[in-house]
Amino acid sequence: MAAPFSTSIELRHLRYFVSAAEHGSFRKAGVALEVKETSISRSVRDLEDEIGVSLFIRHSSGVNLTLAGQRFLNRTRPALDQIREATV
Repeated sequence: MAAPFSTSIELRHLRYFVSAAEHGSFRKAGVALEVKETSISRSVRDLEDEIGVSLFIRHSSGVNLTLAGQRFLNRTRPALDQIREATV
């Protein structure tokens, strides 16, 4: 049986994660979303802590998705798209 959905994961955590994945950088994701880089980084770290896996490999020039991050991205994008469609 699957574990119940955690209420501590917020939409912003998912939005920030997807943006960082798409931009390859917390800084660039922050610029795109008009949010501080530290907010992106902290939210992604909180998300990783919540789900128990590292989503990114961090390096001085940006971030790259781990295998778990790639799988999570493949499921997160459609979920965010469905939420966006439901609200229009």
